[in-house]
Amino acid sequence: SLLAQAGAQDTTPAWPMHDSSPQHATPDVGGSIPLLITPDESCLLWTEGKTDAATVSAANLKAPPAAHDEYKKACSELKAKHYPDAEAHVRKAIDLDPAYPGAWALLGQVLEASQKFDDAKNACSHATSVDAAYSPAYLCLSDLAGQNNDWQASLEFAYRSLSLDPIQNAYGHFYTAVARMHLGQVSQAQESALDAVDADHQHRVPQIHLLLAQIYGQQGDLKNAAEQLRTYLK
Repeated sequence: SLLAQAGAQDTTPAWPMHDSSPQHATPDVGGSIPLLITPDESCLLWTEGKTDAATVSAANLKAPPAAHDEYKKACSELKAKHYPDAEAHVRKAIDLDPAYPGAWALLGQVLEASQKFDDAKNACSHATSVDAAYSPAYLCLSDLAGQNNDWQASLEFAYRSLSLDPIQNAYGHFYTAVARMHLGQVSQAQESALDAVDADHQHRVPQIHLLLAQIYGQQGDLKNAAEQLRTYLK
């Protein structure tokens, strides 16, 4: 069976573990809290659905209205999977304000979706240069390190994001869990995956449950593995 195979070999879900063209998810039964991030940041993969203010960057707030307008246009094009148009708009936002970390991180997301991984890494690295405390930029870098199978770097970038934004940081815990799993740290991966579930109030990262299914499968706990697969499908 699939669960038996999960206990016998590495079936860690492949990268990328998300859709780079985000869609707003349905909140859980507890409801959602009004967003405190700036509205134009809400389409960024690592801030969409966030309900705390930790991802707000003063540099983002200082960007001129024209730059925010170009960012919003880039968001619309990204969600429609019109990657060249999204890239053009977000580059206009950066031209208008080169110190706009959210725009640099969004450019990284667009370039990753376009399979331009080196350029995406440069864009997200630039986001950390203009604002070293901007947590989503480190999640972008963690994601890209995973694309390159550099799990130690992925883990370190995820740690950095969690140190800056420890509240409701589902992707920070998720990337930590995946990296730990690939590094053979199974029990720590389980802890991080459970932390990710706790943080993911809007069910935006269902792949967490695939990872937990594999962890439980390796432990011979097929009951919990099956439950995680059912949760993933739900």
